[in-house]
Amino acid sequence: VLARVKLVDANGLALTCFAFSTWLFFAFLCNIDEVGGKNNGVFYMGDMLSWGVSMGLLISGVVQGLNGDHLGFTSYVFHAAILGTIGRNFKLAVSLEPNAAPFHIVGFFCCAAAWFNCIFTVMAFRVANMFGVLYASVGLMFLLVGLNFEKLLSDAEDPIDKTGDYIAGASCLVVSLQCCYLIFPVMTGRGKIV
Repeated sequence: VLARVKLVDANGLALTCFAFSTWLFFAFLCNIDEVGGKNNGVFYMGDMLSWGVSMGLLISGVVQGLNGDHLGFTSYVFHAAILGTIGRNFKLAVSLEPNAAPFHIVGFFCCAAAWFNCIFTVMAFRVANMFGVLYASVGLMFLLVGLNFEKLLSDAEDPIDKTGDYIAGASCLVVSLQCCYLIFPVMTGRGKIV
């Protein structure tokens, strides 16, 4: 007697983790309610990314892998790794402040993530156009965040120039809103996923 185990679909959990993490980056980069300043949300952001988001994405990736979803497995496990690593780097930067080094290596990592998301975009368009658009937006977001971490979107000589933060933060907001929209049709089966 063969039994087949049907696992739940974990795409909703992954979208929730992506929505939450990109909202965190938006709030941090655009300094919403001074979370990047006197209200120091960065200290808590490290644990949220290292544990909450990365564990949710890792679980989603494993479940989707067991369901035979090659894209879900690969992209969710990869994003768990990169977001967990960024979270750990934030935690170190806060503990070492003001002696913390710039995030240049994290910026390079984010630029590599942008390239991997280009590959995920091609795979996602085979599933649904909306997922392809989401992965393309994620790729652009990682590129902008990476360039911002490398201080290439602002005047590196001007410590109060936040142009790069706002550009990267806006891209994070766009991705967060896309994920928040897609959670409904993915979780309920209602609405359109084109």
